[in-house]
Amino acid sequence: MPFEKLFEPDNIGKCKLMNRIVMAPIGNINMADPIGRPLDKMIEYFIERAKGGAGLLITGLVPVSFGIDPTVSEDNHTTYLPRIDGTSRTRLSGWRDLTAGVHPYGSKIFIQLSAGLGRVGSPEPALKGKILRSSSWNRNFYVPQIPHAPFSDRSIKKIVRSFGQCAANAKSAGFDGVQIHGHEGYLMDQLTSYPWNRRIFGRYKDKNQFGIDVVKEIKKRCGDDFPVLYRIDLTQALQETYGDAIFRKLFHGKERTIEQGLEFCRVLYEAGVDAFDVDKGCYDNWFWPHPPAYFDDAIYVKEMAGFLKDFFRREDINAKVIAVGKMGKPECAEEVLEKGWADFVMLGRPLLADPHWPAKVRQGRTKEIIHCIGDQEGCLESIKKGGHPCCAVNPYTGFEEKKKLVRAEKIKKVAVIGAGPAGCEAAMTAFKRGHEVTLFEKSGKIGGQLYTASQLAIKHDIKRYLENLEYQMSLLQKEGLKVVFNTYVRPENIGSMFDVIICCTGLRKVIPSIEGLDMIRNLEAREFLDKGMELPSDVHNVLIIGGGIIGCEVAYSLAYEKGVNVTIVGKNDALMPDTVMANRGQMLWMMFGGGSPSGKKEDALKEPITVYNASNVIRFTESKVHILANRGRGDPYTPWKALIPSNVKNPFNRKLDPDNVEELTLDTDMVIIATGAQADDSLYYRLLQEKAADEIYSAGDAKEPGRVWEAITGANEIARNI
Repeated sequence: MPFEKLFEPDNIGKCKLMNRIVMAPIGNINMADPIGRPLDKMIEYFIERAKGGAGLLITGLVPVSFGIDPTVSEDNHTTYLPRIDGTSRTRLSGWRDLTAGVHPYGSKIFIQLSAGLGRVGSPEPALKGKILRSSSWNRNFYVPQIPHAPFSDRSIKKIVRSFGQCAANAKSAGFDGVQIHGHEGYLMDQLTSYPWNRRIFGRYKDKNQFGIDVVKEIKKRCGDDFPVLYRIDLTQALQETYGDAIFRKLFHGKERTIEQGLEFCRVLYEAGVDAFDVDKGCYDNWFWPHPPAYFDDAIYVKEMAGFLKDFFRREDINAKVIAVGKMGKPECAEEVLEKGWADFVMLGRPLLADPHWPAKVRQGRTKEIIHCIGDQEGCLESIKKGGHPCCAVNPYTGFEEKKKLVRAEKIKKVAVIGAGPAGCEAAMTAFKRGHEVTLFEKSGKIGGQLYTASQLAIKHDIKRYLENLEYQMSLLQKEGLKVVFNTYVRPENIGSMFDVIICCTGLRKVIPSIEGLDMIRNLEAREFLDKGMELPSDVHNVLIIGGGIIGCEVAYSLAYEKGVNVTIVGKNDALMPDTVMANRGQMLWMMFGGGSPSGKKEDALKEPITVYNASNVIRFTESKVHILANRGRGDPYTPWKALIPSNVKNPFNRKLDPDNVEELTLDTDMVIIATGAQADDSLYYRLLQEKAADEIYSAGDAKEPGRVWEAITGANEIARNI
């Protein structure tokens, strides 16, 4: 495809952009120093995306409400977020370096200004005695027992003035415009919509007023020619997501409807907004604004951006529309523009996975694009746990200031054993540095556990990534990288042939010892996937042992694709306790029949998957499973409830009484075991013992079972330094 639409120039206000590709706002948290000045980490991160060819970059969240919203500050007035408020020349120096680094490559850059976090901020300040604030009396998202009191009108007006000062500072620092962070249930969304703004007195009982005041204040301070982009969820989609009963109980039965969203956009345009980027959802259904791998491409672009664009055409409103939501496939992004659903497309995670996505598309090198796999472990979960943005499939993201791929001073013979994600990364990186590399793989294909996962229809993002990985490996093979398939490496047949050996031998399955397991058909989950999820014709009731992400993905896929009855027995109080909030929330939503990968209710499961959390299998008898279930176990289906990190103390958390159990007996025809696996590290330790090479390393699951992020990052670290 020529992708002509993607590379047409266009304007946002008076700001001319070289193409229609916009980088979504992601890339700030923990990338500034404790007083909020951008570090080299942040600066180089954005410069790399400018080098990659995006027409417009947008920074991540920059609050204007320090000293007003207690959730944006940490101990001793430090912050994990960058600052541009006040008149600090110390902070402005970092921002000036950032804009000066981006502009030479042709990209423009807007700063995202946020009113703050409100009810979706960390509850930790309340545990230290501070009063948390929101638009009205609201519950904290993470710990609902902690209340947020309403801001006074005076405090809200102070936030409005701070928006103006921050925008003026940004203009002085070289930014080309401002994006107002008005979506996803953050404080600005709380002040401008139901269900969170229930004020009955004062200026800001009018849910449009705060947005209007902020836009006018920015235009007053910066002039009409300084572009303002407004980021909005056209609707929070809470009723659509959870149905009437939960909507009434948890969200007061009110939210911003699409019709109200359209009217709000009209009044914002009249106040001075030049463009809108529009998505769907909020924190309470985080899988809409952060679409996981399970969703189809461009999941809601037509019904959100397309609907707004049509409204602007009918009303003769001269504002640009930016589409968001899983458009990492170039053909998909081009189609959105061709169909007139938007004027620009916004890419977030695709530009973390491959900052040179725009250049590769423009140059006809689409096969070389490193595709996002949608696991969100690096870009989102890292932030939640105290890190900064990075990427599972791109080990350089977030480390541009320190990680460099340079030619090795001494060329070595390198053996990499295992062609999973860690093995492929180690082999490619070492080869690009000039080493003589041989990659051994016991099977006839690359991918390892990723190939296994790609057998699930819901893991189509991983399948796309593997297609790119195969292509990249094929190019390097033509240049001299050796790949030896169907070879099981033993210490005696690798001898002293290599200077460096990197063991990426993956996992070995672990089958728990349960009485009577041999009396019933059973398979380990990965083995089941490798066999194509084949089920005997007489299997109607499947038991999954293990309530982690693998167990839940297999359970849903069996119910969705095969139509069998599935029951999960998991030992933890909550399902998927270690899974990213957006991915966990969507999987729970699909498992209880709330929706589907297509986003359409009609494609959802008709009945929820049966779940026994806080439970254990104790024995099997013929066609029966016997479990001990804790009587105090909670409802496993609460995708609107976030799990907070283990290092944050929740004083309201009650532990279950381990003795308060009941024995239950269930019918089952087959058992899938998804209780985890162990590192297959036997070869590594034998090679160490026999001193088979000068340097011997272990990476990926062979070192410690984990995620793609750890596997690729660890393998890259080794290969860059041998």
